[in-house]
Amino acid sequence: MRSSIPTGETMDLGNLPVYWRLIAQEFRKLEALPSLASNRILSARAFDEAQPAGHRTYMGVTRYLNVARDNHEALLGLLEHHGATMWAPWSLLRPTFESSFLAAWLLDPEDGRERRARGLRCEIVDAHEQRKYRAEFKVLQQAKDLLAASEKKWESGSLKTYRTEAAALGRTFDQLRQRIDVAGELPKLSFVREQKQLSPFLVATWRQLSGFEHGFGWALLSGTDRKVEVEIPGGVDAQLVINDESFVNAAKTTYFLLLNACEMLVRRHTEPSRK
Repeated sequence: MRSSIPTGETMDLGNLPVYWRLIAQEFRKLEALPSLASNRILSARAFDEAQPAGHRTYMGVTRYLNVARDNHEALLGLLEHHGATMWAPWSLLRPTFESSFLAAWLLDPEDGRERRARGLRCEIVDAHEQRKYRAEFKVLQQAKDLLAASEKKWESGSLKTYRTEAAALGRTFDQLRQRIDVAGELPKLSFVREQKQLSPFLVATWRQLSGFEHGFGWALLSGTDRKVEVEIPGGVDAQLVINDESFVNAAKTTYFLLLNACEMLVRRHTEPSRK
């Protein structure tokens, strides 16, 4: 095992800085969106938030876009001050990709009822993840009573509200507690269906970024170049350097999702649904 060694080479980012400028512009647009309460805008968002579970959709979208923005800006800082190492840049792209997808997935349907159902689904999944986290402490005797009281409060409070909202949306609670299949849902996004050739690239990028996140060797080899190879017993000792083209393509695919999510939020905030 050895530490990273600077190569002295400059990464070829292509036109990636153009995407960075577009993303900055989109977030400035989001920051400047007018208040719905004071401007009486008859938009899709205004109608959604006036109905059961509608606020959950936009709370989720806001959170996911903040996740994407934070990781994106961290990536810019990493590239400037730390350099394009083999693992970390990809690991910052992965949450940007996932959260951008989730924001777009929440906003994508033209049917407001479906948008609201998806918002409720994300919150229910979130709540169940919290329950699993808390359940790990049940082995501690001193925590059992606190956890039991918390669970009882949840069942009579949030869980009851979730079930009521699910019924209002014509969905069962069991339907809405299912986790979202990113690879399965990506090709169904409206702006992906319009450009069918993009679908395999999006799903492949998701799998590649997930591979990097989990430390898989195949992902590393897919996103690096071998600069030096020395044969050793059972294989080779190789110096790996990030492959500029592979990283730039993954970043552009990720930013395609993020830009569409931002644009969609502007549209839902300012315009009615197009159905």
